[in-house]
Amino acid sequence: MRAFLTGCGAVSPFGGGVEALWTALCEGRSAVAPLRGIAVDGLAGVLAAEVPPDAVAAYLSHPERAHLERIDQHALAAARAALADAGLELGGCDPNRIAVVVGTTLGAMPIGEGYLRARQGGTAFDARRLLGMPYAATAARLARTLGVRGPVLSPSIACASGTLAVGLARDLVALDRADVVLAGGAEALCEFVVAGFACLRATTATAVRPFDARRDGLALGEGAALVVVESARHAARRGATAAIEVAGSGLSADAVHMTAPARDGAGAARAMRAALADAGLDADAVDVVSAHGTATVFNDAMEMAALAAVFGDHRPPVSGIKGAIGHTLAAAGAFEAVLCARVLRHGVVPPTAGCEELDPACALDIVRGAPRRVRASVALSTSSAFAGNNAAVVLRRDER
Repeated sequence: MRAFLTGCGAVSPFGGGVEALWTALCEGRSAVAPLRGIAVDGLAGVLAAEVPPDAVAAYLSHPERAHLERIDQHALAAARAALADAGLELGGCDPNRIAVVVGTTLGAMPIGEGYLRARQGGTAFDARRLLGMPYAATAARLARTLGVRGPVLSPSIACASGTLAVGLARDLVALDRADVVLAGGAEALCEFVVAGFACLRATTATAVRPFDARRDGLALGEGAALVVVESARHAARRGATAAIEVAGSGLSADAVHMTAPARDGAGAARAMRAALADAGLDADAVDVVSAHGTATVFNDAMEMAALAAVFGDHRPPVSGIKGAIGHTLAAAGAFEAVLCARVLRHGVVPPTAGCEELDPACALDIVRGAPRRVRASVALSTSSAFAGNNAAVVLRRDER
């Protein structure tokens, strides 16, 4: 059973909706700025890309905004945006044939941080909130709110989770386990992750510059991106446009280090080749690549090696979004799937924000400075993560 991406939704540091994200990306803007929403002891001037408070207003009721955790707000708003984009009313579907796959690396960790602060300070805390803290809680809450009764999954392979979620959505459809899958990733910044990345010395104090000679680290981001992945049969039955196929996905492990990538990019290359093989395509068929592009010295060097190994003399345009919205961890791959769908629909590749002085060692065709018009039928998105996890997904425009 073929699986098609029929709708996209996003809540990003540029606000609610895919259009706000796409416009900012094409304009080369960056939402990275000094962190305001969280105070972290011992850290000042940390850069991050935060979701503005009003980003979910158009998608959530006042009670939902008042009572849901931030990560759940991001996920629910992105899901409703994706359903609206797909023109899909879930009330007209068999709820047992709808699935939810939402990756996260943090879950609702701010709940736990609030609980610890209350204990230390001797203040009251509603312990019922702790039920929303586990990783699986966001997907479960989304399913309950939307009335979904099919499989509900919460994949967590660190920063490759969003790409894995899109691949799992394809698998659920291909195996006829679901007609419709809401898939993607969601995150909300918290003290733990801000302090943790600072301890690893993985963050920049200046700007996020993927593939730039001056790159010196990432900035964290937050938000949610969800897509509607639908069987060809279900889309045809309701007269929906099924133009973007989720054609293939691949996974691999470096198995060398908990936080550093394999320097030669072999693991990332294996995931990309697996996704292409799953799609039945050669590397030469790829028209555009959405890179992981964290702007850390070693990740970008690894990715340069991996992409060169996969594509050889074929040099498809490469774009990255983390200079614009920061590293959104488990949501990153889902944002990049949304980007790829837009590129295939509009034939425009946004520039890689922050890449101004291309690393002389980079032989890739990095799109920078301005959007580029392309004739694109196949897009590949690649993600790499802590623990050596790599994931890739191939989207293909249906030319029929």
